[in-house]
Amino acid sequence: MARVLLRARGLLGSPQPSPCYQRGPRFLSSPSSSRLSFSTSPHLTSSFSLKKKDAYKLPETPCRTRFAPSPTGFMHLGSLRTALYNYLLARATGGQFILRIEDTDRTRLVPGAEQKLFEDLEWAGLLYDEGPDKGGPYGPYRQSERLPLYKKHADQLIREGKAYRCFCSPSALDELRRTAHESGLSTNYPGTCRDISLEESDERASRGEPFAVRFKSGEKPLVVQDFVYRRFRNQNPEEDFVILKRDGFPTYHFANVVDDHHMKITHVIRGAEWLISTPKHVEMYQAFGWEPPQFGHIGLLVDKKRQKLSKRDKSANLAYYQDHHVLPEALLNYLVFLGWRAPQGKDGVLTLQEMVDNFTTQFSKGDIIASQSKLRYLQNQHLKNLVSAEPKTPAQAARVDQAFVAPIRAAVEQAKRQPPDPAHEDLVGPELPEPRILTDPRYAADLFRLTYTTKDFASHAPAELAADAVARVRYFVWSVPRRVLEAQLGAAGRLDALFFLVGSEGAAGGAGEVTQVTQKQRQQLARPVARALAMLRARAEELDEARWEGAALKEVLEKAAADDEYLALFGLEAEPAESEEGKSKAKRSTPQALNQHVWVPLRWALVASEKGLPIANTMEVLGREESLRRLKVAEEAAENVASEHWVPPTSAAAPESE
Repeated sequence: MARVLLRARGLLGSPQPSPCYQRGPRFLSSPSSSRLSFSTSPHLTSSFSLKKKDAYKLPETPCRTRFAPSPTGFMHLGSLRTALYNYLLARATGGQFILRIEDTDRTRLVPGAEQKLFEDLEWAGLLYDEGPDKGGPYGPYRQSERLPLYKKHADQLIREGKAYRCFCSPSALDELRRTAHESGLSTNYPGTCRDISLEESDERASRGEPFAVRFKSGEKPLVVQDFVYRRFRNQNPEEDFVILKRDGFPTYHFANVVDDHHMKITHVIRGAEWLISTPKHVEMYQAFGWEPPQFGHIGLLVDKKRQKLSKRDKSANLAYYQDHHVLPEALLNYLVFLGWRAPQGKDGVLTLQEMVDNFTTQFSKGDIIASQSKLRYLQNQHLKNLVSAEPKTPAQAARVDQAFVAPIRAAVEQAKRQPPDPAHEDLVGPELPEPRILTDPRYAADLFRLTYTTKDFASHAPAELAADAVARVRYFVWSVPRRVLEAQLGAAGRLDALFFLVGSEGAAGGAGEVTQVTQKQRQQLARPVARALAMLRARAEELDEARWEGAALKEVLEKAAADDEYLALFGLEAEPAESEEGKSKAKRSTPQALNQHVWVPLRWALVASEKGLPIANTMEVLGREESLRRLKVAEEAAENVASEHWVPPTSAAAPESE
C-alpha cells in the first residue's frame, strides 16, 4: 500500500548508498560523516560511492534520535515500533534518545495521554535521555512551551521574504476549496496573500487583523534522499503551506523542523506516511540554511487484508497487549522484525540489548503484515527465559510474579467466586490451604510448564487465557476427589488404559477397550495398584520435610520400584531369570515398564492422571503432607474398587484431557 502510494504521489529512485552507514568503531571520535545531498534534479546522482554491502552499516559518530508523539491518543504498535527503531539507532552508536511531546493540536488533546506515554515507554524499557519529565540541554521538550521560538523563526522567514502572512479567513478558504473542487480545479491555496507587501502586512497585523503564516514553496518538486527508499520526489510542487496558525501555534511541519534543528537531531526514523511531507521539511531547512537530519521511512503496519492497522482495532493498541500480560521484551522482539532485516542468524529470540548489538539500518520497503503467530512464539520463549533464569535477583523474582504468576493467581480467585458448573463441580475437592504452585517463587518454572499455551492473543480475551491456565493447575490448587479416582480406576481395566483415559499419546489400547471392564479385570488392576501405592507411600515417608525435593523423591521411588516385592505385584522381575530352556520366565523391569508400573499409578493418585510435571516434581510442589495424604486416599480408593460390592460413582466424570 505504502509503495503504491509513493509511486502515485512521487518518484522512487534506484537505491543509492549513504555515507552515514559506513561501519567503524561505534564510539570512535572522528570527523562528521557527509550529509545526504539534495537536488531538484529527477536524476539525482550520489556524491559518494559505496559497495552495496556497506550501505546499511551504522555511522561512526553518535546519533541523536527522537520519539515525538502527540498526546491526542494512546500508544499503538506503530508508534512503539517507531520509538524502538530510534532508540536502537541511538544506543547502537553511543548517542542519545530524546522524547519530545508534540502537543500543538490543542483541540484533540486527550487527558492523561501524556502521562501514559511516559509510563508506556518505561514499561517497554525504552528509557530516554532527555524529555519533559527529565529535562536536558535543549528543552523545554513540550512544543506548547516553545511558542516564542516558533514565532521568532516565523518572523525571520517573513522578514527574509521566504514566508508571508495570510489574512484569508477560514470561511473564505473553505469556500475557495469548495468552488475549486466543484469546478474540477486544484484545491491548493492559490497564493491570494503571497504578493502583499511587507509594509502592508505589518500594518494589518499591528491593527490586530487575524492571520496565519504561510511558507513560500519552490516552483519545482524537490528530490530528497532517504536511507530506506533512497530517493523520493513528489509529482507536483508543494503549495504555500501554513507554518503558523491563526492561534499562534505552529503546524506539525514547522515545529518539527525547528525543534529537530535546535535539539540537534541527526537521524529521523518514522512511518512511510510521512515520506510525502519530507520535501516540505527539507525546503524549510534550506530556507533557514540548516543542515537537515538524515531520514529513514519505514513501511506501514497492515492487517492480513493489507489494510492499515486502525487505532480502533483493539489489537493495534499497546494497552491490549499489556492487558494480555504480554512481556515487553517479547512485544519489542516481535515489533523489531516488522520492517527490520536482521543480520543472518539474528532473526529469532532477542533481548533489547541484543537488538542494540546487532542493529543496522537495513529496513524492508513497503507495507508489513502484522501477523501474531510470531508473537505467540516469542512470548513463550521470553517467558520461559524469565521464569527459568537462576539465580534470580529480588527484582527479577518480583517481575516474574507480577508478569506471570499474579494473573493466574487472580484467575484462580475469580474461579473460586463463580458459581460451580454442575457438569464439572464434582471434579475438584476442597481447596488446598496454600497452593505452593502459586505462592512459592521456586515453582514459577513448574507453573510455566503447566500453563504453556500457543493460543492467539488477538483472538482470545485475557479472561479466556487465564481460565485455560486455571484448568491446567486445578489439582495443584484443589484436592482430587476420591470419587474421581474410583471412576477412573474402575473404568480402566488395564494399567496402560488408566493413562489412556486422559489422552496419553502413544498409549496402548483404544476407546473401545476401556469402556467394557469386567469385575475380574477391575480387581486384577485395583488390587496391585492399592498395594503398590502403599509400598511407595511407605518409602516416601522416609523423607522428612527438609529432604522433600524432586531429586531425592525420584531416587527413593525408583529404588522402591526396583524391589522384587514391588515388581512381583505386576509380574515383573529385576533381572531376567533363566529357565532350563534359557528363556525368561517373567517380564523384565525395563525403563518402559518402570514408567508404566510406577509413574502411571502415582500420576493417577496425585493428579487424577492429568498430564503435566514429572511425578517427583509434582510431589515436591504439592508438598510432603499433601502428597502423602493423596497417596493414602488413592490407596483406599483402589481397595474400594477391588471389592466385590463396588458400585461406579454416577456423579463423577473423568477429567478432560488438557
